[in-house]
Amino acid sequence: MQICKLLAACSLACASIAGPATAAPDTRPAPRAGAKLPTSTVKIFASGAWTRDETDADGNALPQTSGCLAKPELKQVAGSLHSAPWKVTTARIKCMAVSPQFTEYHIDGKLVFTQRLCSGQSLDARSQAALDAATKRVEPAATKSP
Repeated sequence: MQICKLLAACSLACASIAGPATAAPDTRPAPRAGAKLPTSTVKIFASGAWTRDETDADGNALPQTSGCLAKPELKQVAGSLHSAPWKVTTARIKCMAVSPQFTEYHIDGKLVFTQRLCSGQSLDARSQAALDAATKRVEPAATKSP
């Protein structure tokens, strides 16, 4: 299970031919100190290249997976992520379960949403659809066995 999934999308103005990750990624803070859970970080670069870095519960690095989005895919993903309103709604009533697992979503270096079990917070439909579409394009390829 993943504790931290960071999704970054760079400006479309910088998009070039999809290929190796040559642009510097947006830097992110390290996963929460003391968290003894596996982590994963997914980054999408302006070139269309993406990487997925994972660690096990002890913090040991696992093999990196990577790939490239075609220009049309990148344009669609980045466009929907940049145009999403990122409106978070907090329910008046929520469960009180506590889990150390969470998912953070960053767009151009800015934290736009943190998903936690029983937080009572949810994204608007358009933002959630943009996240789901972006995740579908990267996650299946990242989790395939070599």
